[in-house]
Amino acid sequence: MKPTHLANMVLRGLLPFQPELRRLKRRLRPYADDPGNSALCITQGLEQVAALRQAGVPIAGSSVLEFGSGWLPLIPMLFHMAGADRLVLTDVERLMDDRTLEIARGRITARLDEIAVVLEQPRETLRMRLDSFAPEYRVPWDTAAEAAASVDLIISRATFEHVPERDLSLFLRDFHRILRDEGAMCHIVDNSDHWQHKDRSLSRVDFLRYDDDAIVWRLAQINTQAFQNRLRHNDYLVLLAKAGFDAMLADGTPDPICVSDLQRLPLAARFRDYSYDDLAVLTSLFVVVKRTREAT
Repeated sequence: MKPTHLANMVLRGLLPFQPELRRLKRRLRPYADDPGNSALCITQGLEQVAALRQAGVPIAGSSVLEFGSGWLPLIPMLFHMAGADRLVLTDVERLMDDRTLEIARGRITARLDEIAVVLEQPRETLRMRLDSFAPEYRVPWDTAAEAAASVDLIISRATFEHVPERDLSLFLRDFHRILRDEGAMCHIVDNSDHWQHKDRSLSRVDFLRYDDDAIVWRLAQINTQAFQNRLRHNDYLVLLAKAGFDAMLADGTPDPICVSDLQRLPLAARFRDYSYDDLAVLTSLFVVVKRTREAT
């Protein structure tokens, strides 16, 4: 990673009163989304709906909880349009407001014809569903306050990779408690080096070169918003199984360019026993079902 990017992240991580500063920044400069990221989010949300259908998991009439909802509720809107009755949105910090909701509605509306084809619903029906979107928004979210067996589905996109492994294991155990019997989860994980998003000269797996205790990597993690756990595709499968979930779908295709990069990249000790194919999976999509006591 470039020294300038590292220095910027360190300084942002060390600034005091960060939540207050972010709120002030939003008053002075309202949130504006990245159209490219929003477009990808909608595409991946439709992929999640399709994956659940492929796995035989019903969405219509379900209660859905999203883990780490971020700024724009694009995927919860898609699930509402697909028939979900109740949407619970969660985060550690309040990011959504009336403005971001309207931005999300605009992005969805612009692709309504395409969405209607995927969801196999008339455009006007989906438009009415979109207008009735009224989720429960819980911030800061405490999993312990969530009732047992209270939701049918738990979903997330590009959230797992930002959670430390130990914390993620605890979240998964709580998800198992929160889900009803036969409940399911669908998660999309971005396994790529997020530093590469700012510096396209890097390999998309460049961050696998740093040992956990290396000074560069430790400095890079000072800013909690930039934290990356670097878990790989099969690591998530192990964590999900330990938490009591059985995989119905576990899609992840190794990126051929990254496989080539890995042959010359000096890997950190932590990753040297992994196969290149596992390390080179940049996007994982998991559909898992809650394992009940009778099934164990």
